[in-house]
Amino acid sequence: MDTLFKGRLERWNDDKGFGFILPEQVKDEVFIHISALKNMPRRPVVGDVIYYQLHVGNDGKTKAVNAKIEGIAVVRTKRSYSNKQKLNQNRLVSTLLSLLLFIAIGYFLYINVTQYRPIKADGAIQHATSTDSRHDLILKDAFQHRTSNIQVEGEGKVSKILPDDTDGSRHQKIIVALNSGQTILIAHNIDLAGKIDPIRLGDFIAFNGEYEWTEKGGLVHWTHHDPKGHHVAGWIKHDGQTYQ
Repeated sequence: MDTLFKGRLERWNDDKGFGFILPEQVKDEVFIHISALKNMPRRPVVGDVIYYQLHVGNDGKTKAVNAKIEGIAVVRTKRSYSNKQKLNQNRLVSTLLSLLLFIAIGYFLYINVTQYRPIKADGAIQHATSTDSRHDLILKDAFQHRTSNIQVEGEGKVSKILPDDTDGSRHQKIIVALNSGQTILIAHNIDLAGKIDPIRLGDFIAFNGEYEWTEKGGLVHWTHHDPKGHHVAGWIKHDGQTYQ
């Protein structure tokens, strides 16, 4: 059986995980690596009394092995317990993944089913529902986080009518004020969808399109169908008519 030695930890570099023991009645320090302190519930600190065995490597250097800290109980883990622990961990991960999937499905249904605003037979939107603010919250979140390229839906009153943009594809430009106070610039392509006419300040419109962040509240475009079918079809609803 290898001889058991005793000494005090004189130096320790916790970042690198090694230090030096000053043995009893011996002046030469002994190197010790953290790997020698197996099954210890804590890392060593300067001043700890260390029991250890000596090992001479192929390079002739001596180091401490099979070490323990005086007064600290060794934590012994049986293999059967380890396997049981791993099984419990796998079960926990599986349960958490199932829970996250359940939450994701519930959120999807909440957004796409319970938050859907009913449309009357004539195409007009039913107002004063408990879901009217949900789309405002999504748009507010997109503005605060400077999010772009997301499909959004909303409704509000026309607060300003800008001149049509005729540079390239023609766009009708309308600023809509949401119930939250946020303003949205609607850029409606009138080369691909019909122009909203007549439209007046204070008119109520609903929209569906792609949101782009701007400092003034955001811009919504693609409020029309995509002739190539590559993009989600948007729309604008005004005065009982749908423009897309």
